[in-house]
Amino acid sequence: MKIKYLLIMLVVFLGACSEKSDEAEAQRINPNEVVASDSMLQQIKFQQAIKIPIKRSLDIPGSIEVKQNLLARIGSPVQGRIIEISGMLGQTVKQGDVLAVINSTELAQQQLNYIKSVQMVELKTKAYERAVLLFDADVVSEAQKLERKTELSAAKAEMEASKDQLFVMGMTLKEIEAIQSETQIDAITSIVAKIDGKIIKKNVNVGQVVEPTEDIFTIAELSEVWGVAQVPERQIGFLKEGDDILIDVPAYEEKHVEGKISYLGDIVDPVTRTVTIRTEIDNSHGLLKPDMLITMKVSGKEVEKVGVPVNAIVSIDDIPNVFIKIADNKFLLRPVTLGIKNKEFIHIEDGLLEGEEVVIDGAFHLNNERLYAKE
Repeated sequence: MKIKYLLIMLVVFLGACSEKSDEAEAQRINPNEVVASDSMLQQIKFQQAIKIPIKRSLDIPGSIEVKQNLLARIGSPVQGRIIEISGMLGQTVKQGDVLAVINSTELAQQQLNYIKSVQMVELKTKAYERAVLLFDADVVSEAQKLERKTELSAAKAEMEASKDQLFVMGMTLKEIEAIQSETQIDAITSIVAKIDGKIIKKNVNVGQVVEPTEDIFTIAELSEVWGVAQVPERQIGFLKEGDDILIDVPAYEEKHVEGKISYLGDIVDPVTRTVTIRTEIDNSHGLLKPDMLITMKVSGKEVEKVGVPVNAIVSIDDIPNVFIKIADNKFLLRPVTLGIKNKEFIHIEDGLLEGEEVVIDGAFHLNNERLYAKE
């Protein structure tokens, strides 16, 4: 009976020892540690983590806009009916080119008013000259002479006002002089291009009645354009005029344009709480179109922190990690918190100390080995 009891105690003791041994073994093996073979070591590169200066970068959605000084919105100078159109959408035009022809009764009426004012000036001139002669002959008083002079001045003022109105309606000095000399009314006038450029909008058809308040054609010179974006108010402190910008154009794969902030807005939009920034872009190739979407990658204030090459980051279940060298052939996978980055480097906010050796090439192979060892 005693022997049987001793045997049972021995079995229990050996089982307990076995369990403790398994627990110790489990504690000894870290699933995030990887032991690299000699052949794998040849595929791995590592270096000490050091402080790296990186400019804080902002990705800001924006769009292409026409430069305001290279844009002309052209309307009709008078109310009238379109009888002919020569300017077509997409057409390149020169300043002074005729875009459309209008028949305007309003213009005809103003021309008639001008002719009447010219005739009135001629009549009042003769009346004043006669009054001067009669005054010299002591037939009329000086007051009567001055009255005729005042009437002449009023007639001239009315004529000049009528003439200015014709200028406003689009007539040239030569055309006005022709009306004055020939006393013929011409109700036909033209809408002409105000600048060199391309017609980017056309809002009129033959037979349409137009008003001076309408924009009929829009012409733009697109050899230079603006990249414009709205920056959140809280991020303005990172920016200043002259900062570098990299412009990404999604419409063209791998199309990037370099520039600088040429304008930083002076006011904050009270609704969106944003500030306008702008950069000037060479568009001599003609690829950039007004209202095209872009992303402005703005490099702002430079920050220096511990960082690693972008290739050193291993993402596992959307969690960033790096491999740290802890022995000649042993590496540890460690989660880290990422900071700002550029094309080559990224700051590590937490999880890495300056001087620790980090795998910068071959992390993919180490992670595969780690996963294989877990199976």
